[in-house]
Amino acid sequence: MKQPKPGPDPKNKMRPFGTKRKSCTVSRSDRYIAIVADEIWAGAYFSRTGLAVHAPRDAAPEWIGASVRKALETSSFHVPPDGSPLNREERIAMEAASTARHLAFWDEIAATYGYKNREAAWKKYDMVNINWYYETEANITLDSTKTTRGGNTGWLSSENAGRLFEVPFTASDTAIGETVLQALAKCEGPGKSTEPLFP
Repeated sequence: MKQPKPGPDPKNKMRPFGTKRKSCTVSRSDRYIAIVADEIWAGAYFSRTGLAVHAPRDAAPEWIGASVRKALETSSFHVPPDGSPLNREERIAMEAASTARHLAFWDEIAATYGYKNREAAWKKYDMVNINWYYETEANITLDSTKTTRGGNTGWLSSENAGRLFEVPFTASDTAIGETVLQALAKCEGPGKSTEPLFP
């Protein structure tokens, strides 16, 4: 497989307000890997209907790539094109349903992989944020994150070198999965999945 090269920083691309996108996250601990579609309103939420799957940490690249593609396909974009305010009642209902599914999903992960509770499953994992500007760009972008005691955060633009990747949405499942694994390998910080648990 031809190795993806970071090249120009995808975050530096100027995209007009309201440019439609789909997104998902890939989280990996020392026990599991989880792939979850986002629902995009004024921010990204755990999708109420999109893909949310998990597998043991050593899942095959082909499975990872196929799941990422499906998560992006089932992600949804709800930002009004004219920039008008979101419907308050609809957003409140969405947030309640999103939270309920989010917690149920992580309860399932905790039970499946032997964690005491979902908070323990959240304690330490690497995460890659994936975006696809599906109407304007052929590639998906993968952003490695910094793992900390408080969760996962993005890197400063001055720290992004080698931590941002692009791969065509139409690439093979294996190619997408291998790019995800490369991005996960670039996650760094005291909360990295291969580091000892926090005291």
